[in-house]
Amino acid sequence: MATTTDYVPESSLGWLDLDSAASERVGELLRALDEPGTLDVLGLGTVRDAFSGMLNPGTSTIQTRLRYLIFVPWVFARLESQRVPAAEFSRRLRDDEARLIECLRHLGHNQGVIGYTAGRNLKRMPSDAYWGGLWTWGLRRLDLSISEYGQRAAALGKHRPNRDDDGNATTRAVSMWAELPPAPDDFLHANITFDLGPGEVEVLVDHIRRRHEGTMLAWLCATPETAATVGYPWELPTRTMPGRLVEILRHAQNFSELTAGPQYVYNMLLARQARAELGWDTDELETNERARLDEWTEQVEARLDEIRSWVADLPAFWAMLNEYGVSLGAQEFVNAMVERIADDPERFAENPAVHRRIRDRELRLKSKRARLAHRSALENWNGAGVGGKFDFRWGITQSYMKDIAAALAAHA
Repeated sequence: MATTTDYVPESSLGWLDLDSAASERVGELLRALDEPGTLDVLGLGTVRDAFSGMLNPGTSTIQTRLRYLIFVPWVFARLESQRVPAAEFSRRLRDDEARLIECLRHLGHNQGVIGYTAGRNLKRMPSDAYWGGLWTWGLRRLDLSISEYGQRAAALGKHRPNRDDDGNATTRAVSMWAELPPAPDDFLHANITFDLGPGEVEVLVDHIRRRHEGTMLAWLCATPETAATVGYPWELPTRTMPGRLVEILRHAQNFSELTAGPQYVYNMLLARQARAELGWDTDELETNERARLDEWTEQVEARLDEIRSWVADLPAFWAMLNEYGVSLGAQEFVNAMVERIADDPERFAENPAVHRRIRDRELRLKSKRARLAHRSALENWNGAGVGGKFDFRWGITQSYMKDIAAALAAHA
């Protein structure tokens, strides 16, 4: 007699390697999973990233300082001018980025120097971290992967426009980069700082405003100093803020604050299960998560009328995210969680139906790696809690606005 077994396939990702650009974009997606703050046990990352892109286009959690958006084109333009052959491009690029690290090292630790510790052994160099942002902001003009660009850099470096007998250009030169202030003569050969020059800050602000009008990033460029005083973007003053941006921030705040609760509950359930099944001492973690849940409940109850109004209009929330490919499963999970929170925030954390939903959600997403469903996965847990409120890359935006404010003050 045949027996049946429950088989749950592991998650996998495949793609057709049609060209190097497609391959590199997939690689960037996979590397993004290693970024700080991207651990996503309940499948909320698509919504998080959608709001991050709407508010702060071109940013990433692995970026650090704004002047890298000047440094990286300078590095590449230098290789172009030297007409580095395609076969040597990757090595020469790493050599120059290693030099950039050394030229910034004098600034010290925790100053945003990418590769401060690893040096030339760094796995992900600044060019990789900022490549997408350079395109999004219009500082990179050709939609090529780094590897494709390396194949063409020498040709781009020697290309000049055709001219008539009077010296007037009859064709436009193909340029990879927007017009930027020139690099100093000793670039990559002397110490350098993250202080933006007057021409540099003007170029960056102009590109942000022209390419991303109406975003929080563009709006803040008028008064960048205001970013330093708030903990989350929805705490910004809204008096001069465009109405559309106010509405995006309202949705972002409610999503961030309400979905923090299920993440804290997940941590609490993990602590209890590890103690019950494995005999681990997780009392401290459970106590901490209960404290976070108590504080969260107070915050929800303090604005319960606003939250209930938002929950009653969830179709408008999902309509805003329509083009971002949020799965039906994610929508159903979020709806179920926020509706229960709005109905009874005080009992949410110990609601058995909530616990079942969270267990089912992790199992659907993680299969055999679901810690609440499989002992082997629980045994591999490091004992730390995850998640919390999303800030939608606010820390990066604050860093950029601080650099802009400093430059505008210095060159006023």
